[in-house]
Amino acid sequence: MKLILASQGFTTDEIANEVSKLVGKSLADINVAIINEAYVVKPETSDKRWLIKELSQIEKYIGGIIDFVNLRAYNKEEIRRRLQNADMMYIVGGQNFILPDLFKETGFDEILKEFAEQKVVMGTSAGSIVLGKQIESDQYWKARYGVTNCEIKNKTLELVDFNIVPHYKREDHQKWDANFLRETLKDNSFPVYAITDEQAVIYENGKISLVGGKVEIFGRK
Repeated sequence: MKLILASQGFTTDEIANEVSKLVGKSLADINVAIINEAYVVKPETSDKRWLIKELSQIEKYIGGIIDFVNLRAYNKEEIRRRLQNADMMYIVGGQNFILPDLFKETGFDEILKEFAEQKVVMGTSAGSIVLGKQIESDQYWKARYGVTNCEIKNKTLELVDFNIVPHYKREDHQKWDANFLRETLKDNSFPVYAITDEQAVIYENGKISLVGGKVEIFGRK
């Protein structure tokens, strides 16, 4: 299984080159299937420029076919057909709880697990979080999202035994700094990688590597 848990996608040449290595093709030849439905419940007052910027970075680096796989529009057979044509699935972020609910509702949770054994999967922000292990801390969830872990109906897919905190140290995420993460994740039973928008965590068949320099790790290492 080959996964890339990123914060904001193709923000650096280093991340793009690591994607190429993981896929085993040049960037010019990689076909990408984009899952992009986690932003839809964001309020109209939420500026979506971040989404345009992120998608434009995919177009900048990827030279193959770029397709959008709309889970609400296609049946399972069509979803599988479109994914089969891609070298990599790219799951865009957005509202944190949307993807686990959407994947369960459409049956994509099982499809993703199936194709993750064949294709590279790259997630960004909430699209990365859904791939990792469910963070256990009620204190963390309550402070960030106003709910406890036990109140969350559909959990993350837990394809790997770690997770990330995206957008670390970004100006609009300053309240969730190292002190906050150290306190709220101190009893978490697995590592949580706090990554900036220029970093990513790569999981390749059991081996973890980091892109973009040293990252801070919280929880039990």
